Amino acid sequence: MKTKKFSALIFMLMFFLFVSGCGEDTAKKIQNTIKIGMITQLNATPEEMDEIMEVMGVDTSTTYFENFTSMQMALKAKNIEEMQTYKSVANYMTAQNSQFEVKQEQTVSLIDAFCCAIREEDTDLKNSFDSAIASMKNDGTLDTLIKKYITELNSEPPAVKIEKIDGADTIKVGITGDLPPLDLVLADGTPAGFNTAVLSEISKRINKNIELIQIDSAARAAALTSKKVDVVFWVVVPQDDKRPADMDKPAGIAVTTPYYQDEVVDVTLSQTFSAMN
Repeated sequence: MKTKKFSALIFMLMFFLFVSGCGEDTAKKIQNTIKIGMITQLNATPEEMDEIMEVMGVDTSTTYFENFTSMQMALKAKNIEEMQTYKSVANYMTAQNSQFEVKQEQTVSLIDAFCCAIREEDTDLKNSFDSAIASMKNDGTLDTLIKKYITELNSEPPAVKIEKIDGADTIKVGITGDLPPLDLVLADGTPAGFNTAVLSEISKRINKNIELIQIDSAARAAALTSKKVDVVFWVVVPQDDKRPADMDKPAGIAVTTPYYQDEVVDVTLSQTFSAMN
């Protein structure tokens, strides 16, 4: 009897230690999970993004936001710990607002190429965009626009007019207007900066008028497939070997040759602002 009681006590003790250990591991996992904010992807879900990050050895809990402003507000409210965006966007953002700073040690090193999205059946339209982008690269126009509207930008991106071409067909292009300085619509509703400069040049080269339609990031794929727009100005394609190249590409959608490439960076609250709040 004493042996049975002793064995039972040993079993209960081992069970308790096991459960306690599991509890500690779970607590550590929860504690180490990084709460990240991202702009809504074209196709990949937050759960899929977390799985991709986990494969890279990073434990994240991703929250999607339909626009850049709401994501910044969530960071200020500390509903997320950091937000992932592009280096050019982060530089512009932190220059405009000292409450934010680029994280010194990045969670993971990622690079995305920016392309336009077009329905797969619109092959002629895609080919014309590809040709225009290629010619802009070859003659240096694209480098000039990147320098003027991104890398050497010292103030709010200026408005850029897209000239009308008499008698030409019109293409509807979806822009978010919410990712400065890459994609921006000013407070008065005027498209400005890099997006309009690139599209203005493409319009001249393909001899078609371009009408800009502002849409939320979350609505980009639906706007394209429903034919509300013919083109989405920006979608991103991973250029690193850590993520599948087609991880965010919906069925039936093709992407053009890239017109810009940027590094993904993490933005956090500045230490001064965080301490004050």
